Amino acid sequence: MAESLIQLEIVTPGRIVFSGEVKSFTAPGFEGFFQILPKHAPFISDIIPGPLKFILADEQTKKFVTSGGTVEVHDNKITMLAESIISVDDINLADAEREKSDAQSILSSKEPGLDKEAAKHSLLTAKAKIKALES
Repeated sequence: MAESLIQLEIVTPGRIVFSGEVKSFTAPGFEGFFQILPKHAPFISDIIPGPLKFILADEQTKKFVTSGGTVEVHDNKITMLAESIISVDDINLADAEREKSDAQSILSSKEPGLDKEAAKHSLLTAKAKIKALES
């Protein structure tokens, strides 16, 4: 591995989304966005719903939206365990708007038994998808 690179692996419950060397990795945490560069100190953080990006060795930027997860840095390797993740290139605006509307409907409903916490999480993820398409 080159001195100016760090190994990144992004995994969901169903698949390995990315495995390779990157120059940097930026993700949303509870205290705000954080960036990880090569030779970063050991680190563990939860990730909240939002955009993340990483820069490949050839300077190409990859942009994704995650619904949350955990990231760990150790021995010049980043491991991200994501609940779900989607490339910005694969986001469909109509689907994201529908997800947002569905979550808002649940949150405003008076019907008992609805999972309001899951709806809040879905709303944050949908908003992140929409915002990622706008930027």
